[in-house]
Amino acid sequence: MDISIESLVSKVTSDFSMKYTHFKEFQQNAYYSKYWNKCIEAISDKELLSNLIFCNDIFCIPPVKTFLTYFENDFVVLTGHENAELEIFVKKSIGAFWGMVFKYGLNYQEQKSVTVSMNKMFLVSTATYFSNPREKITLI
Repeated sequence: MDISIESLVSKVTSDFSMKYTHFKEFQQNAYYSKYWNKCIEAISDKELLSNLIFCNDIFCIPPVKTFLTYFENDFVVLTGHENAELEIFVKKSIGAFWGMVFKYGLNYQEQKSVTVSMNKMFLVSTATYFSNPREKITLI
């Protein structure tokens, strides 16, 4: 399945608040826009998104973990905390964002929550990786 970055960004942007109604404030509230924009930046970068998919598919590393690790320094600045401590709503919203990307944008059919070792940074203890995409994914 060929998926363009532009169509993925468009789908996530248009459908997120409908699919994840509990997290619509993450997308729509100006306070959270710095986090939303960082998520959109990640899926707009074809190389980064390819790496997120690779880590998810090959090593079962949740996209949330790869995303936060990649942008660690940015999140220190965004949060204003040395350990980039994220509010509970922000952590859950970021998880919902990556669920939207993998389940509805890339058509993965299964998911599994696992323990991640991110308690010293971000205070994230669990995250989800995705499996069984309906088709082989090619980003264009």
